[in-house]
Amino acid sequence: MVATKAHKPSLISRYEKVIGIMIKYGFADVVTHPPFSRFFPKWKRLVPKHDGQPVTEFTRYERMRMVCEELGTTFIKFAQIASNRPDLLPEELIEELEKFQDQARTVPTENIRKTLELELGEKLKISFEDIDYQPIASASMAQVHRATLLGGQQVVLKVQRPGIADTVALDIRILKSLARLLEHRFPQFDAYQPMELVKMFETSIQKELDFTLEAANIRRFGEQFKGNPDIYIPTVYPEFSTEKLLCMEYIDGLKCTNLPALGEIGMTGPELALKGINLYFEQVFDHGFFHADPHPGNIFVLPDKRVCFIDYGMMGTVMEGDRELLADLLLAVHDRDVDGLKTALLRFSWDASKIDLASLEYDIGEFFQNYSNIGLAEIDSNEVMAALNSLFFDYKIRVPSNLLLLLKALVIIEGVGLMLDPKYNIIENIHPFVVRLLRRKYSPAKLSKKMSKTLGGLTKLAASLPEDMEDIIGKMKQGKLHIEFEHKGLGPLDNALDVASKRISFAVVLGSLILGSSLLVIADVPPHIKNVPALGVFGFVIAGVFGLRWLVSIWKQGKF
Repeated sequence: MVATKAHKPSLISRYEKVIGIMIKYGFADVVTHPPFSRFFPKWKRLVPKHDGQPVTEFTRYERMRMVCEELGTTFIKFAQIASNRPDLLPEELIEELEKFQDQARTVPTENIRKTLELELGEKLKISFEDIDYQPIASASMAQVHRATLLGGQQVVLKVQRPGIADTVALDIRILKSLARLLEHRFPQFDAYQPMELVKMFETSIQKELDFTLEAANIRRFGEQFKGNPDIYIPTVYPEFSTEKLLCMEYIDGLKCTNLPALGEIGMTGPELALKGINLYFEQVFDHGFFHADPHPGNIFVLPDKRVCFIDYGMMGTVMEGDRELLADLLLAVHDRDVDGLKTALLRFSWDASKIDLASLEYDIGEFFQNYSNIGLAEIDSNEVMAALNSLFFDYKIRVPSNLLLLLKALVIIEGVGLMLDPKYNIIENIHPFVVRLLRRKYSPAKLSKKMSKTLGGLTKLAASLPEDMEDIIGKMKQGKLHIEFEHKGLGPLDNALDVASKRISFAVVLGSLILGSSLLVIADVPPHIKNVPALGVFGFVIAGVFGLRWLVSIWKQGKF
């Protein structure tokens, strides 16, 4: 049976849909600019209402969420990933973006069957005993089905939604156009760095679209926990996995928040909270490779009490230096150390030169003052993370995306812990891991290795210094030494001079055109139009059009 090729969406039709929905929710001011303006006229009569209510009754951030919801998969995923950047987006917008649920309509059975035939070929007939085409989960990127291999092994097939890659590619082009538009025409959005958000999203979603990467994540995760009796890693079947299809072992376990069922296997909520979150801290602080979406639906418990994480599409990586940086920050929060937290935040930032240090220190002091009379066990770490995120945004502290992903994952895992044990406190439980990491950082062996590396570098520098000095002196004697320097702060002056020179040149040309036309009229040069020299009239018309264009340009923008 030959599968038919999926219909590819049109870029123009996708543009029109995006424009229509943006106008519907009150963003007509954005789509009246290129490249969207080419498609704008046919949408002018759309009524901007949502569920019968005028969109003006909703906040701008609520309307942003509504736009993404109605535009579907790519824009929802973009919003979800953008919500991981509290250093770029305000807290109110992030709260709206976090309301998305990754649910989607089921794909027709025939389409799933065609995808499996394309990806597996003859293997589908000779290797599978049964496939249940009724999905057990349906998300925006893929659909999950149970199946049985020959021999009785129960597996799940994660099947990419047909055509989703083409839709994502078109939507990324539109998102880039929109980002460029916002940066060039709407300076009030500069702080959100829209183009950086789109590039970050493009990298992330391309990884999610390649299921071979998820299979590799599972195998790597299994290697780092090999021999650990508290965790179980599903088996991957690479012979039945491709970029659009992932075949892995079916996990018949209990949802981690099903407390009555956990009680039947002899496990309490506090016991699971301690075991599961300690496993998570081990991922972060010992291995530097962690599950980035640890919500309750992705954590199961097997009858032998082992914990099993599923869905490895979104994983995070933190290098040793980043882990130490995070440990310093968390330790400062734990010890309520104002100077320590300020230092950690500044080390997070990619550019600390523009930060008002006095104001930052004052706000950190106020941050700790809010918790000065509260016991450690009573502190809500969600509030702590939200306060830290506010500091990131208010002071434009640019944080690497992998660390922000980790901070958000820690908030999610703490929420899971509180479902299992209302008295659970992540700040207290994370402390031993942080201290252990810092002890490794300052251990004699680590310091000795660092010292050896530093001495090696100094030795190399000392050895090459005479030769480098001789080379510099030789170039100075020969007059070949060149020094490059950069002017800063001259941009506005350069622009002003450029505009002024263009206007002067235009004025000279315009004056010459008027003067030449006047001479033609005075000289009565034929041919004539109603006894007036035609060339002179033509020159005056051209001069009038150019002059009017010049005046309008100056009046509207103040520049030519």
